[in-house]
Amino acid sequence: MQQSNQRTLTRLGVAALTALLLTACGTVSEPAATELTPQITFGERDDGEHPYVGLVYSVYEDGGGVCTGTLLSPTVVLTAAHCIADEEIQEVRVSFTEAPLEDGFNWVAASDWVAHPEYDDYAEFPDTYDIGVVVLSQPVEMETYGELAPLGYFDLTSQRELKRTRFEPVGYGLQDSVPAQSNRPVEEWDIARYKALQSFIGVNSANTGDQNVKLTNNPGLGNGSGGTCSGDSGGPIFLNNTNIVTAVNSFGIAPYCKGNDYAFRTDTQVAYDFVGQFVSLE
Repeated sequence: MQQSNQRTLTRLGVAALTALLLTACGTVSEPAATELTPQITFGERDDGEHPYVGLVYSVYEDGGGVCTGTLLSPTVVLTAAHCIADEEIQEVRVSFTEAPLEDGFNWVAASDWVAHPEYDDYAEFPDTYDIGVVVLSQPVEMETYGELAPLGYFDLTSQRELKRTRFEPVGYGLQDSVPAQSNRPVEEWDIARYKALQSFIGVNSANTGDQNVKLTNNPGLGNGSGGTCSGDSGGPIFLNNTNIVTAVNSFGIAPYCKGNDYAFRTDTQVAYDFVGQFVSLE
């Protein structure tokens, strides 16, 4: 799992996508190629810990985009606005299968997808409004769903405690990213749900503004704590070992999914006002 600026897109060729979609339900048109935004890097398979985290696939006329999302209720999936804001998106579908290439995608079609009304492709950076929801056409029943962090969590919790806390990104993104000229072997992307660990850096910098949290993104060469990359966009940043979503994976500054990571906070009034239109937050 890893990420890059607004989750740099990775493109699969026609043959790769054809193989990818062989086990998918034929309820939507199959694009000729796909684009992927931010994946967990050098993490580990989720192993059933977060079944309410799904792969969000946006269908275009000539391709598709992969992101990640969190089921907050039987029909509402939390994701990033930049995953679903494009007016050229024709259809959105979600799979909650952990390893869809192995076990089938089992798509659930969306009846609607809504980006925050103030999202404008990062035009007001660092206030990005990078939050959105996908409304499913049929309910997906789970024993547990994701929950937003309490209002003001990052502001009311001491810096000392936050720095001791481990955060757990979960997503379907790339495992590795290297420059084109690099001779280092790249870990193959298996399009599966992975998890990693991140540490808190801060919420008071030029890149965080009032809406983002800065986290470590330390994949190393398989010996780091892990991070996010293309395909992980929209995925949750959990409090480790809980279903509490503290933020939504949004963007990175350094290339190749290294350096630090930024996620849109869900503990803000902006997030609560938006998400509260779709699911009860009481």
